[in-house]
Amino acid sequence: MNVTLICRMFEELPRQGPGLDESTAYASSLTPPIPGGGKILDIGCGSGMQTLTLAKLYPDCMITASDIYQPFLDDLVSRAKKQGLDERILTYQASMDDLPFDTATFDLIWSEGSAFIMGLSNALSYWKQFVKPDGYLVVSDTTWFTDSPSPECRKFLNAMCPDMETVQKTEEMIKDIGYTVIKSFRLPDSGWWDHYYTPLTTRIPMLKEMYADNRDAQEIIRGLEEEMEIHQKYSHEYGYTFFVLQNRYAD
Repeated sequence: MNVTLICRMFEELPRQGPGLDESTAYASSLTPPIPGGGKILDIGCGSGMQTLTLAKLYPDCMITASDIYQPFLDDLVSRAKKQGLDERILTYQASMDDLPFDTATFDLIWSEGSAFIMGLSNALSYWKQFVKPDGYLVVSDTTWFTDSPSPECRKFLNAMCPDMETVQKTEEMIKDIGYTVIKSFRLPDSGWWDHYYTPLTTRIPMLKEMYADNRDAQEIIRGLEEEMEIHQKYSHEYGYTFFVLQNRYAD
């Protein structure tokens, strides 16, 4: 997988994956207030739409935003400066499976739609060390909303997300890793379309022309078009679920 190519194709989009400011705000309301001077880590932040929302929701906290692709971080810094939030947002170019932070550093870890890169179980197991004892983690990831998805939908999602489970089974896995599930809730369909699929649809003709001679890029574009078609047909069967968690250290 050409990570740089994929990231380049998603430049200049408001989001690099599904999300909604209202869902970010609701998830944050489900955790206790973080004391002044608290530290928040946004993993796989992309160009940081949710990072900026977090900076507004936690005005007394420092936000650290990490992503593997520097142009996304540059875009985030530019957006933060325009909104007067740059003094409370630090950026790190880092892979989510090799983070340069000390253990038990953060009061809250946030990750919207990026954990699938590692696999949710692997991500939550690895990131756990960076959360303070009794700290919190909010993550969104794809889940089934039914035990019996349509064959076409199952075939497509099994190829994309082979470890994807129902919400109930995902919560059981999360508890086994050592978290308490405070609440889970579904990302509305508008979170897929308003700032992700709709802008992406507008961008695709330009991408097709730009990468006309690039077979890898054309394959990625076809996959995105199929993904959007599948979601239009089957959003009642699968989607993103937010999980609001508290770290639980072993006695």
